[in-house]
Amino acid sequence: MRSLRQLLLPIRTRLQAEQVRIPIQTASAVLLAYFATSFMDTEDVSWGVFSALFVVQASIGGTIGAAVGRIAGAILGAFIAVSLVMLFGSEGGSTLISLLVGVALMSFLTAKWPVLAYGLVTVTIIAVAPGFEVVEGALRKVVAIAIGSTCGMVAAFAVLPVFARRTEQEYLAAALRSCGDYLIECTTCLVSDKECKDRQSQDAILRAIERAKVMSREARVEEKTPALGFSPFSTTLLSEVERFAYTLTLVDRFSDIPMTERLCRAHKDGLLKLADAVKASLDSIANAVEAGLSCQHTDDVKTAHEKFALQLNESLQYDELSIKDREHLVAIKSAYGSVVSNLDELAHQAQASRRP
Repeated sequence: MRSLRQLLLPIRTRLQAEQVRIPIQTASAVLLAYFATSFMDTEDVSWGVFSALFVVQASIGGTIGAAVGRIAGAILGAFIAVSLVMLFGSEGGSTLISLLVGVALMSFLTAKWPVLAYGLVTVTIIAVAPGFEVVEGALRKVVAIAIGSTCGMVAAFAVLPVFARRTEQEYLAAALRSCGDYLIECTTCLVSDKECKDRQSQDAILRAIERAKVMSREARVEEKTPALGFSPFSTTLLSEVERFAYTLTLVDRFSDIPMTERLCRAHKDGLLKLADAVKASLDSIANAVEAGLSCQHTDDVKTAHEKFALQLNESLQYDELSIKDREHLVAIKSAYGSVVSNLDELAHQAQASRRP
């Protein structure tokens, strides 16, 4: 059994990738919706299949939110459209009035609650082509949409399920690793004799944090779904990672101008060792966050920072430095001091928000 699991693990890992998993889940949802609505008219079957097609999201929480929002929007849109058709009628200019009033009202509600956006579709279709039996036709459409949306949720649960909170942790871990790379890039530029303007890791940090924010919102849907049995989870780690990434921009700012040759001779090794220690600590925290385990915070960063700060203070006190070099050293000391201070808080939050 163990050898079989080891053999299947790489296959499952590849299938879990979004570009593979979401198409498989979507196809499963569409197939399920087609058979689930086969007892209905062809027009209504298309509504169910169409709903299942666009309900599947990157996580179970996202799929639940999209499905519930689509069903609620469809019911509300159908109710508004039927009410307007019965009020104004469906002859001549009455159709145009029903359409304009319905779309305007539904647009107002969608602006306040974007999750109800699908109501614009139902209100438009029913207002333009209400049919002979308005209420019955609208009810059939709503039922088909509900069945298709439910099929999307079933597919998300049954086929390669992925929970939003787990995915959020993976994105946060990726952001932390990129933070370590970013610090190394900035420090290398600071102690080099040429300007470095390409910060590739900064873009990777921003992308990972934005995706983590999306997953955090979807995870709250999972926590509000009693059937999943999730308890509320601390979201302070996300804000702490974002705060730490913002702190690194201080280092980036002061690394735009490389240190002079004299300062490099005195402080290059200390800076590089400090940056390496911070990166190693970030990698360790990232591994713990990704696995949902406790993170072991080492004293390597503290030791490297104390040595660097001691050398820098001695240089400020005893070396004959120009005003420009002195200001540069003070700025660097402040920037790296903030990084180390925020790293301690980051490790604390990672420890506090680990998975039970």
